Amino acid sequence: MKILWLTILLTIATPAWSGVLAYAAGDIGECEGKPAQQSAAAQTAKMIPSAAAVFVVGDTAYPQADLATLQACYQPTWGPFLAHTYAVPGNHDYVDGSPADFLKYFGSRNGQKTWYRVQLGDWWVIGLDSNIAPPLLDEQQAWLEQQLQQIQGDGRCILSMWHHPVFSTGLHRKDGKKMLPAWVALERAGADLVLNGHEHFYESFERKNASGKNDPAGMREIIAGTGGAGLYDLSIVRGAKTYARKHGLLELHLEKDHYEFAFKTLEGRIRDSGSAQCRRAGIPLG
Repeated sequence: MKILWLTILLTIATPAWSGVLAYAAGDIGECEGKPAQQSAAAQTAKMIPSAAAVFVVGDTAYPQADLATLQACYQPTWGPFLAHTYAVPGNHDYVDGSPADFLKYFGSRNGQKTWYRVQLGDWWVIGLDSNIAPPLLDEQQAWLEQQLQQIQGDGRCILSMWHHPVFSTGLHRKDGKKMLPAWVALERAGADLVLNGHEHFYESFERKNASGKNDPAGMREIIAGTGGAGLYDLSIVRGAKTYARKHGLLELHLEKDHYEFAFKTLEGRIRDSGSAQCRRAGIPLG
């Protein structure tokens, strides 16, 4: 009888996750002349379960992510998760103006482009490049709108990610404004989450509509530039729902019709959390 009750209690206490468990952050490998295993990136890597999906929102290694630096600083820390990593480039991933080394290291799902769409569980993951300028930026936007048209009405939840946030309270809060057309297209298509880095802190915002106004039926942006690089950026204006200047990871549970998120610091504290129904929930999966 005791064994039966213990089984029942464990079943109640342990959530039955049927979807995808993922961890997200950017601004990761900064070894500063010390062994990679002594870096903050090595500590955040220990937070990631071996089978979890990993979303890397740019700036994978510092001072620039050439192959030598990736091998020396990223590979010993976050490298073991490469087979189930979904990465987008940040400004430090462009070496002499080129993402060639980034694509060589991470590009198995990208091909020759720094943007892509893949299915992960019951979710679409759309990776975009916020470093580019016209005409490539226009090409990416046209591709995004075409992709959103193709999956219109298929019922799957949508997560998108790129490096420079459209909304931020930090020192670099204007760097992502050129991604506003992408935000508008995604929000109007019913996407749920946008993940960013660039600012070396964590912050989340209330859900917003295509115009950037708070709207409980809108899309949520979360910045997690907390993967291991120095936390030197500051929040200097109001507007964030939550702000934390701590190394840590965004944990995501991506279910068929909803998501849950929590920002967990290296010290084990949960500094932010929430959940929401997918905006396209209720549409039969195509």
